[in-house]
Amino acid sequence: MPAPLRVLELFCGIGGCAAALGSRAQVVTAVDIHPGLLSIYRHNFHFPTSVRTIESMADHEFRAGEVDLWWLSPPCQPYTRRGRQRDAADPRAAAVLSLIERIPRLLPPALALENVPPFQTSQTCQRLRDTLKRCGYQRCELQLCPTALGIPNRRLRYYLVASRGELLPLMAAGGAGRPLAAFLDPDPTPELFVPEAVAQRYRGALDVVDAADPGACAACFTAAYGRSHVRSGSYLATPDGLRRFSPREVQRLLGFPDQFRFPPDIAHEQAWRHLGNSLSVVAVRHVLSMLPGLA
Repeated sequence: MPAPLRVLELFCGIGGCAAALGSRAQVVTAVDIHPGLLSIYRHNFHFPTSVRTIESMADHEFRAGEVDLWWLSPPCQPYTRRGRQRDAADPRAAAVLSLIERIPRLLPPALALENVPPFQTSQTCQRLRDTLKRCGYQRCELQLCPTALGIPNRRLRYYLVASRGELLPLMAAGGAGRPLAAFLDPDPTPELFVPEAVAQRYRGALDVVDAADPGACAACFTAAYGRSHVRSGSYLATPDGLRRFSPREVQRLLGFPDQFRFPPDIAHEQAWRHLGNSLSVVAVRHVLSMLPGLA
C-alpha cells in the first residue's frame, strides 16, 4: 500500500477535508483560529491541531512533516454575494493572501482550495492563479455541486487543485443517486418542528421539500439555519407539519461519515452553524481524486 499523503489542513473547521480523505491521508496539523471548532475536530480525529492565525505561522511550520498537500478552505465572506465583497481589501482575506505570498518560497508539492463561486473571479483568486503559473504548477479549476454526484443537496462551490507533478483527469460526475428520504432520521425530535404561526407567516418564502418526491433536493444549508427562517436551507413537509432538517440529516447530506459526532454539549443551533460553514465531503473527495495519491 502507498504511504498516506501528508496534509496540512488550513482553515480546517470541523474537519471536512479530514473526513473526505479518510485513511488515504494523514493530517500533519489542522489549523484554525476558532478553539470551539478545533474541539469538535479533536472529538472526531486524532490529528494534531493548532489554534492560531495562518499569517502568524513561520515558514518552517509549513515545511515540518514533509507535507504533500496544502488544503485551504478560507473564509468566504470577502467574496460572497451576501457580504460586502471587499475581496483582497477585507481583513478576513489576509490569511489566504499570506499563503499565496509563501508559495514561491515554500513550493508545496500540491495545493487545493474550496470556496464560494464568486471567489473564482476575485482579485485574490487571480493572484493565486498568477503565482501558481509563475511557479510552474499544473492547475485545474471547476465549479461543482453535490447534485452532480447524486447527492440531493444543492451546494455549488468553486474548487482549485494544483500540483508541481501530475494531475489526473477528473472522473466524470454522475451515477445513480440516493433519494432524499435515505438521508432522514427515522424518528425526528419534536423541537425540529416549526410552529404553525411561523409556517404560515413565511409560507411563500420557505423552501419546502417532500421526501416522498423521488426528485426532491434540499437547498444549501447555511450557517444561519435555525436562526433565519428564509434563504438558509430547506424545510421538510411531513404528515405532522413542517420541520427543519436535523443536524444529523444535514451532516449526511454533506457526506460526513456516520461515526462523525458533535460533542454532547453542542446544541442544534451550534451544530447547524458549524455545518453551514463546512463543506461537501463528497465533492471534496471527488475533486481531490485528481491527485495521484488520492485517486
